[in-house]
Amino acid sequence: MQVKNNVSYSGNVNFGHNNPWADSPYNKREKFIIAGTTALGVAGTLALLAKHQGYSLAPSKMFKDYKKSWYHNAEFCDEKPVITIGLGSSLGGLAGGYIVDKDSENRKAKLREAILQVVNVSLPIIFTVNAAKLGKNFGKKYIEKGSKETLRTKIPKAIGGLTGLFVGVFCANLAANKLNEKLFNRGKGRPVQASDFSAHLDDFVVAAKQISDNKFTKAVSRFIPLALMVAGNEVGNTCTKNVDS
Repeated sequence: MQVKNNVSYSGNVNFGHNNPWADSPYNKREKFIIAGTTALGVAGTLALLAKHQGYSLAPSKMFKDYKKSWYHNAEFCDEKPVITIGLGSSLGGLAGGYIVDKDSENRKAKLREAILQVVNVSLPIIFTVNAAKLGKNFGKKYIEKGSKETLRTKIPKAIGGLTGLFVGVFCANLAANKLNEKLFNRGKGRPVQASDFSAHLDDFVVAAKQISDNKFTKAVSRFIPLALMVAGNEVGNTCTKNVDS
């Protein structure tokens, strides 16, 4: 399918998880293809992560005892799994977008969006996790002065994690705009907007888990791979018509 239009790219970065289904010019079948390849991309990265940690991918072993399975015990609140899953989601969405749309300009828009989404996923989680660690170390060194972790040591850890999240969002926006300007010659982009932070619900979960590692945050973190599928769907549904939406 070729989506022809006369809308020019104004230089704004599509930075954040909008509603790709609402803004997409593709029909339901094409959207389903994009969603399917995005899901395959995420599933593939989950399989790689499980295999890397020594878990069997044999269905009989994977589902024999859920509590001993990789998915039940996996940590989705660190840089490696989040960035890996985000990359798989973006590549999956890109593949689906290329399948449904042969137009060269629309494919270029999807490729740009894939790169920007990887940046958008990666930098906030890196800042969030490492700033939380700095806060934790500060608390243990200057508050409790030992290895013990108490409510008082969790306060600087919480401040560090949330600060890292917001700094990471701003840095991701700056990096995305710079890439847009230098690699794609698409202008200087736009400043961070309040709506940008709605794109990082997964990072808020990560920040919460860094602050309090309880059953609730563990349960919610299981949905992070699902949340990251939004990135791939945005990539696949991006075209020159909706890139500024």
